[in-house]
Amino acid sequence: MDASPAEFSGPLTLSSPLANNPPLFTEPPLAPGTPPPAPIGVAAASVLPPTPSAAQPPTPPAEAVAAPRRQRLSDRIGSWMVDSGCWAWLSSAAVHAVLVIILSLIILSAPSEELLWVTGGFEALPSQDIEVDLSEIPVPTEGDQPSLGPFETGDEISLPGARVGSIGSPTGTSATPAIGGSFTPNISTDAMAAIGEVASGGLESLSDPLASRGGGLDGRTLENRRAAALSGGGTEESEDAVEAALAWFAEHQWPDGGWRFDLEKCPSCAGYCRNSGTHTSTTAATGLALLSFLGAGYTHEEGKYQEVVSRGLYYLQGQMTITPNGGDLRDRNAALEMAAPRGGLLNAASLATARRDSMYSHGIATLALTEAYAMTRDKAWREPAQLAINFIVTGQYDDGGWRYAPKYEEPRPVGDMTVSGWQITALKSATLAGLEVPYEVWMKINDFLDGIQDDAGATYLYLRGEGRGTPATTAIGLLCRMINGWPREHKPLQRGAAKLGDQQPSRNNMYFNYYASQVLHHIGGTNWQRWNPKMRDYLVKSQATDGHEAGSWYFPESHSSPGGRLYTTAMATMTLEVYYRYMPMYKETFVDQTPPGR
Repeated sequence: MDASPAEFSGPLTLSSPLANNPPLFTEPPLAPGTPPPAPIGVAAASVLPPTPSAAQPPTPPAEAVAAPRRQRLSDRIGSWMVDSGCWAWLSSAAVHAVLVIILSLIILSAPSEELLWVTGGFEALPSQDIEVDLSEIPVPTEGDQPSLGPFETGDEISLPGARVGSIGSPTGTSATPAIGGSFTPNISTDAMAAIGEVASGGLESLSDPLASRGGGLDGRTLENRRAAALSGGGTEESEDAVEAALAWFAEHQWPDGGWRFDLEKCPSCAGYCRNSGTHTSTTAATGLALLSFLGAGYTHEEGKYQEVVSRGLYYLQGQMTITPNGGDLRDRNAALEMAAPRGGLLNAASLATARRDSMYSHGIATLALTEAYAMTRDKAWREPAQLAINFIVTGQYDDGGWRYAPKYEEPRPVGDMTVSGWQITALKSATLAGLEVPYEVWMKINDFLDGIQDDAGATYLYLRGEGRGTPATTAIGLLCRMINGWPREHKPLQRGAAKLGDQQPSRNNMYFNYYASQVLHHIGGTNWQRWNPKMRDYLVKSQATDGHEAGSWYFPESHSSPGGRLYTTAMATMTLEVYYRYMPMYKETFVDQTPPGR
């Protein structure tokens, strides 16, 4: 909950009802000649009347003095409670105790929400009892997969890397409201200076996310983009497909600047596009759309979509809730809609304790903010991006990962690979932008990856102890290892990439294709040369070209329904942007030349 109830905000003081009452266990007066009761622990025989003797004859029964009748303990307690009037406060205490227990159970219960994000590749996920309903993904038949066929050969990819010029400071005045909540870094100046340096040392050296020079955003400038695509495996057709997708996104932006998965409610679409999504998080939808524009080099300062990107960024900023833990980008309205079907007391409690969407949405939206700032260095977006990063940092679990809620809202904080992937990518983007990320966060991430890996780091599970990994979770895990500093020659990374290279691109699982394409692109070699043309050409040929759907994609699979066409289009677009989305992480030297412009 965001705040504790007022009645529990301070120490609780109760006046004792015993203050003006006699002790509960006062014994009644004894009759003359009656021996006092034996102390506790004395044998029962010692408290019997003494045996009559000749010197003292026993008193005849008729003349014996009748001892006062002892009142039973339960009777005395009942009499005292009636006399003192304590029944009222005892009843009140019992009722409040029951309410506290009920509310505790409600708070500790995970909210029911649709699973938007896929957690596996082609293989079926192992059946286990976890928090969300993970239906098994059927194994596609051979006919469901694009034919691998002959693959293109050639030299290792060579991408131009030097930025031609800084995009510069923002033009005009900014209407961005000031946001408080500065963050005190827990990282040395020397460590921050290491950003952008080439990792040195052998395979046994400690992985250092700040020592990796590659993975920057230089290839995204509109001047560099075309050359990077054509020299790295893209084609004119794949670039045209990206442009068509961005036009579709611009057409489906809402008047408030955001995007929704539900296309039937979109004012400019009104259901003309099929396969509308059902997930209610607007920050996730807006983040995915913005990442598609930013990945192609369009920012709020450069390119024909400046206004589109600017309105989207302001929408995310307007949805941010400033908390002591940072800027929360989980959609508040999504949580209210999830609680709406309930009724009565449960409905009121759900509205009061709703967790505002999930960390999936926060990670995606944060990545959009950090990339926008990294690409432009517009000071107006530094503080919102830093606050969103702070929320990721403070929400990290003790095991080093993340899941649906931050650790202070989660009764069983065990990180999973899919949610953690978005947070780790956002943190990497933050370091590239010069934002403050405590170094200890990276060390905990390394521990998390160690705990969730399999096959000595070549494959990765969805949850720790799950039993086996999937192609999708393996691709996410390997990318996170690369982000966290594993060198390309590291044997587990090479073996994992080889396993991905043995797979074929999926016809419908864009989540797997997106992550696998990034891993194979950064490592390069035969696996990438074999994978890339099949992935690229399949997406180009499967893109919609007619009507309101022109420029979009939709592939039916077990997890695509909640996100619908917008989600699938975003993942496909970002996959085609792989040639320039991030500069190669393992490129030892960048080509310092000005590539031909578009």
